[in-house]
Amino acid sequence: MSIASYPVQDRRGAGRSAAPPRPARAVTHALIIHQAEIVRLGVSTMLSSGSACEVSSAASVYEAFRLASDVHPQLVLFDFVPAEGPEVCRLLAALWPRPRLIALVTRGREVAPNDCLSVGADAAMLMDNVNRDTFLLVVRRVMDGLGPLVAGFPSVNEHLEASLVDEGPVSLLTPREREMLYLIGQGLSNREIAESLVLSVKTVEAHRANLSRKLNVRSRAGLMRLALTGSLA
Repeated sequence: MSIASYPVQDRRGAGRSAAPPRPARAVTHALIIHQAEIVRLGVSTMLSSGSACEVSSAASVYEAFRLASDVHPQLVLFDFVPAEGPEVCRLLAALWPRPRLIALVTRGREVAPNDCLSVGADAAMLMDNVNRDTFLLVVRRVMDGLGPLVAGFPSVNEHLEASLVDEGPVSLLTPREREMLYLIGQGLSNREIAESLVLSVKTVEAHRANLSRKLNVRSRAGLMRLALTGSLA
């Protein structure tokens, strides 16, 4: 995310030497638009904890426009649905000053990345397949003007003129396998994972075998390292 520096005036008098000016951190105001309160809270928490953001949220586009006139957001993250998404995106792009736009897509909706990017979104994310680190990476890159970006979509048209934000080997996993990898990273045994997910131990063992095969990591220690660092190294 861009960090702006502002000069600090010395108010202590000309007769005293001034300390070196301290750069001021630019704070981005983000606006989240989503009907589901749990999504608004989750996205708000990630933004507040992982970046220099002040966050507002709205359950409807109407409420969002009322907020936007007061807070002038630099970033808007909004629920992109097939019927209304394109028009909502165009309306948001017309705000002044124009904010960066991130379209949030949910699994099961017939929405392709280009449906979002072609109407003005700076990034499109399939939320079901995006972890916290990738989410924050997309936000930082969008705010740095590095769009258009696509993240979380299992397959993307090769002619799409956008950068793919790759999560590395974790991008190969299903949502259930990601959940399993997270719990392994927390140090849970197969039995504890089975109890947590309400699965049989045999099912957990099968999921773990799939994880090892997809990630080419044979040991539990290797899976734990990957879960904690996101790296196979």
